[in-house]
Amino acid sequence: MPTVMATGGDTAFVGRTAELDRMHQCLRTARSGKASSVLVQGAAGIGKSALVRRWLAGLTPENLPVLRAACDTSEEDLAFGVIRQLTSRVPTALLDRFPLLAGAVPAAEPFQVGTELLELLGELQSDGPVLIVVDDVQWADRPSAQVLGFVLRRLEADAVLTVLLARSGPEPGEAGGLDLHRLVAGMPHSCELTLAGLGVTEVAELATLVYGRPVGRGTAERLRNHTDGHALYLRTLLAEVAWDSVTHGRDALPVPTSLVQALRRQLDGLPGPARSLVEGIAVLGGPAPLATAARVASVTESDAALEPLLAQGIVRWWPNQPSTPVAIAHELQREAIVTATSPRRLRALHAAAATLVDRAASWSHRVAATQGTDTQLARELELAAGEYHATGEPVRAATLLLWASEVALPRSERERLLLTAAARLLWAQRYVRVEPLLARIEAAEPCPLRSLVLGGYGTPRGAPEAADLLTEALEAGRAEAGAEFVPAMAGTWLGIKHIVGGHGAKAVPLLRDVLAIDRLEPQLAPWAAGSLGLARSYCAGARAALCEYDTLAPAGSPRSVAEQAIQRAYRGMLQMWAGDLTDAENELAVALDTARTNGCAVTAEFTYANLAAAQYFLGRWDEAAISADHALVIAEAEEKPWAFAYACSIASWVQAGRGQWQRAQELVQQSYQWSGAISPAHGLPPAAVGAAVLAQARGDYPAMLGALRTILRARPDSGPLAFQTWWRPLYVEALIAGGDLDDADTALAHLTALGEDAPSLRTAVMWLSGRLSQAHGEDKRARDLFEEGLSLPASSDDPPLHRAMLAHSHGRLLGQAGEHHRAAAHFAQARDLFAALGAQPFLTRYRDDFADRPSGSHHAAGLPLSELTDRERDISLLIGRGLTNREIAARLFISSKTVEYHLSHVYQKLSLSGRRQLRNMVQQDSPLSST
Repeated sequence: MPTVMATGGDTAFVGRTAELDRMHQCLRTARSGKASSVLVQGAAGIGKSALVRRWLAGLTPENLPVLRAACDTSEEDLAFGVIRQLTSRVPTALLDRFPLLAGAVPAAEPFQVGTELLELLGELQSDGPVLIVVDDVQWADRPSAQVLGFVLRRLEADAVLTVLLARSGPEPGEAGGLDLHRLVAGMPHSCELTLAGLGVTEVAELATLVYGRPVGRGTAERLRNHTDGHALYLRTLLAEVAWDSVTHGRDALPVPTSLVQALRRQLDGLPGPARSLVEGIAVLGGPAPLATAARVASVTESDAALEPLLAQGIVRWWPNQPSTPVAIAHELQREAIVTATSPRRLRALHAAAATLVDRAASWSHRVAATQGTDTQLARELELAAGEYHATGEPVRAATLLLWASEVALPRSERERLLLTAAARLLWAQRYVRVEPLLARIEAAEPCPLRSLVLGGYGTPRGAPEAADLLTEALEAGRAEAGAEFVPAMAGTWLGIKHIVGGHGAKAVPLLRDVLAIDRLEPQLAPWAAGSLGLARSYCAGARAALCEYDTLAPAGSPRSVAEQAIQRAYRGMLQMWAGDLTDAENELAVALDTARTNGCAVTAEFTYANLAAAQYFLGRWDEAAISADHALVIAEAEEKPWAFAYACSIASWVQAGRGQWQRAQELVQQSYQWSGAISPAHGLPPAAVGAAVLAQARGDYPAMLGALRTILRARPDSGPLAFQTWWRPLYVEALIAGGDLDDADTALAHLTALGEDAPSLRTAVMWLSGRLSQAHGEDKRARDLFEEGLSLPASSDDPPLHRAMLAHSHGRLLGQAGEHHRAAAHFAQARDLFAALGAQPFLTRYRDDFADRPSGSHHAAGLPLSELTDRERDISLLIGRGLTNREIAARLFISSKTVEYHLSHVYQKLSLSGRRQLRNMVQQDSPLSST
């Protein structure tokens, strides 16, 4: 799958030797199996694209696969448009294996598409390095930019070189909200190339190539000073001024003007048919069939008209493709052509184009061809916008609504369409697109829709009037027929605002009212129901919330696959908080799998974090670490800072439980930092749980108690009631260890009452009840409670950590009573459970109790696996589960090539001959197999 080179615009290239060498060096690094990236930046027209084209031309004999895309401002609202371009030349038989890439599902989450792109890259690099080239990346649509960010962060041992070209500007290095500098700097093998103007020597070389005869150094210096060495400006000037004039002195050069003016002079010198053709090509935008451009421009002899455009470097042409497409060589040239064309001529060209392109592309041409207003077109645009909105493309829908507002009548209709477009953009969190509309929005007549937009825009910015505006939209919007989405969106946003602000009680009635609205939009209903479940859990606990949620969203009743996935995600969250851990793990895993397969959103950053929490309590710590890492990766790649406090806390649990103190401490600190930055009331309780789990692993009970008292001081409806199954056992444990027995009695009573409806607390209640009885000096009662807890039938919701604590406490009590033989059996059980988890701090703390005790299983023998890195351990775990390399890659968000690389290191470190031996080791001898 080689790159397809174009003719025209690239016939004369000079200089940039150092930059070309750097790019070749990066390619050599990629060949060695180390993913690399290059960020090429510079002013528009400075020669970025020409540099990369020349570099690619030098690689043509190697026939490397090149995934290539060119971003355009007209496509910023087309979700995954850049990704579609990158994969457009992948053989169909291969691309069909990746449904989200093949179908480019607009509603998919970027990480889902990114996961498939990683898999595709793994397939393509089987015979050598793969190149990804994205031109004008600053104009990438946001979902595509997030996919690129996700993929670049996950490339590891991959023969992939990514080349990003970005135009310098007021905010250089931004693409779809993605900070390219930070992204590239975060890769171990990357470089940034900033292009400046050509030097005098290069100017002389370029002039010589263009004129076919040399120019002197003095002439080259004057040309360099005249153009600052700007490549496109220089080429335009050389095409405009004859060699004799250039070499005859300073006065022969045109008075220094802007590049646009120079380009216009170049256009004025074209033959009539060529000028007409270039106008048609410019109006069509990106590469278009030559025949289509000729029909738009009413040019009969297209070949003859094309020749001067190629000769002067204005147009690029792909003659080897079936439709022989053409495009303007540079965006600056296209802008100059459009601005130099008369309004009447432009309208005629757009009108012709509208009849020749597909329906999706025709809308912009129809709007551009309209003079004044067109109420029929406005109606058609609104209907088409509704179609896009229904299929999960709110940003594209908003664009069509904005166009409709430009051609609609009367004023009230224009304002309604404008405000509806802004509301759709806000729901899609595209605040940057709303900002330039603010003046028009504020100038609109007061109405519920205007209040909704201004309130929605002000909420994430902390505007003090935002809540009042949303309340106004909610109350006044109920009276307006045909605009049910206004009170629905207002109520949902206001409810979420109250939840994040730590006021769940205020959110509940609002969200109930939203769900009672007739004709509630199907895109909004599942999120409103889920938010109500969240708010209800904040007020009354997870069990009460789960009961209400099951009446709102009963299993098996959703209207679509997307709604089913959302419902499962919220139900799984509530089940996990309520202590139904096995059901929760299943619901959350199915939600993520359904979303991945069908390309729909389930707030994966939270769903993976919730899955990690369920897996942690169920003792599947290796899987919990993977899921928590996924939550953090998605939150970072998709720029969702509100998830960090929660996800960082959960991610710290396994790290703490395994004694990886530095990483655990970093995650806890990040959880606190993000909770302070986003919402202390909402984020501090999860952060405090992370701190308490870390203190528990260290045996630092005063620190454990100090962290948990943050939760006790929090508002009752700010979150602690929702996940009290997490912190109440920790709190009782800390009180007993600290000797606060009266408070421990009260706290244990709360825990016991909670445990009546929380299966995951059954073991913890028996363990802590026995511990407290022992602390009160009631050893007989303590022994009975320990034995009762250990004799309970095994439950799939029992946390192994709690059972290990129970067995250890009972063994210690028996040992203190002189029953050493019976104590040994319980110590061995506890040791095996701790070892199965990899809970080294607990094994170390209780080593005197465990000394010389026979192990009841093979779990303590898995020492070789401790030599593995986290990534190698994760891969080994999944090998033990029987997964293929491709399945492992998809599970871990890496490429199959990276899996192969790490497997080779695992075999070497463990002196294994292959996959079967590793699988047997994991299944039989490793702590991994038990989890």
